[in-house]
Amino acid sequence: MNNYKWFAFLAVAIALFVNVSSMGAVLISLKEISIYFETSIHQVSWLVIIHLLTVTAILLPAGSIADRFGHKKVHMFGLAFFILGTTIGFFSPNFFILIFSRVIMAIGSGMGQAVGGAIVTSLFPENERGKSLGLMSTTVGLGQTVGPVIGGVIVYNFGWQLVYLSLLFPMILAFILGYFLLRKDNLKTSLEKQKFDYKGTVYGVGFIIFIILGMKNLTFEDIFSNFALLFVLLSLPCALLFIYTEIKSSNPILNFKLFKIKDFSIAVNTRFFAFLAMSANMIMMPIFLTGLLNINESRVGLMLIFQSLGMAFAASLGGRLSDKFGRMKFIIFGLSLMIFSYIFISQFNSSTSKSFITLILLISGLGMGFWGSPNMALTYSSLDKGLIGFVSSIISFIRNMGNTFGQTLSTLILTAFLMIGANYNGDIAGLNSLDKDSMNVFLNAWKFIYFISVVFLLISLIPNIFLARSKQI
Repeated sequence: MNNYKWFAFLAVAIALFVNVSSMGAVLISLKEISIYFETSIHQVSWLVIIHLLTVTAILLPAGSIADRFGHKKVHMFGLAFFILGTTIGFFSPNFFILIFSRVIMAIGSGMGQAVGGAIVTSLFPENERGKSLGLMSTTVGLGQTVGPVIGGVIVYNFGWQLVYLSLLFPMILAFILGYFLLRKDNLKTSLEKQKFDYKGTVYGVGFIIFIILGMKNLTFEDIFSNFALLFVLLSLPCALLFIYTEIKSSNPILNFKLFKIKDFSIAVNTRFFAFLAMSANMIMMPIFLTGLLNINESRVGLMLIFQSLGMAFAASLGGRLSDKFGRMKFIIFGLSLMIFSYIFISQFNSSTSKSFITLILLISGLGMGFWGSPNMALTYSSLDKGLIGFVSSIISFIRNMGNTFGQTLSTLILTAFLMIGANYNGDIAGLNSLDKDSMNVFLNAWKFIYFISVVFLLISLIPNIFLARSKQI
């Protein structure tokens, strides 16, 4: 069947779209969930934190398992977990059960993220890899755009429970398509005969749980006010034990020797530091637009859509063009576009026009798309085909860790500037009422955060320039 790869891609793309859009849809429903179960916003935020924890913790083990027992099996189990979690969420009688359902959904989402790219990569030949991964990135961009919009409409008109129901039916469709359309894996590796790295998994999961819990709960005003610092400290021995175990293991879930491969090492470095920068923008831009400029949420959503649409368009185009003209050119071009846009963003202030902000957001989105797909394609191409499950999982793992560290770092910097320079510890809504001196403190924090983001992007960009030159010599 000549069109098999496209039918199979559709099965994976629907699952990916639902996974991504579910994040925005659930985020937009947090307020209504808080009211429904009479819980605080702090408590309800655990729906987000527990999802991030679970997904990040499961990525590397799921990728390793997939390389042993088959990507289709892990994909289908992931869909089943997501469907089960969504069903439990819809019928949740209390907040505890809703949290439990979110864990089950996250297990499914993590398994899907771990193998989705691997399945797509195996469907297409090397000369179409950029195109296929570009279409995956486009799917992600559309999911990020549609999720909050559709979720907002459903929550406003029908209640938060219908959000879970709206995720259930398309995922059932994805399960049916995946079951009948995806072929069984032709495993040509002896990995399934080797012992699974249980110790490395335990230490790795422990590190992820402790570091994310610690960083997400750090408070600048009183760092000893909760267990955040303890969690951060506990993550250190877990990290050391994980590294030691993986170096000694004959079959590690994270083989550090692979980082000796120049293409792979640079591709992973690019991804981590670029997501550090991008995640800071993701959290700072809504704060700036809603808090400082006092723009209503619906208008902000429309402005941010241009960034997501720019990413979706450029991801597909960049992926296709990089197959023909070389991946390094588009990685460098995309990162350069982002640096250009971030320099302009750093100069935003209370008098910057909304149309100019939207234009720069569009340019930023285009940059995100142009580097993302070629970077994924380069990462897959740098290692043996028998490790595509590992590559797929580490791509998602690096993205999650970059997002976590980037968002936490930017919020800590903003809080530090406002507390020390303006003695302000209020909420976002009060930012537009700051006096002139305090407003300048915020803008100085804003500039500093984007300066650091530009530095992160340069750390991503420069090794790619040297790698491109070395390939030309």
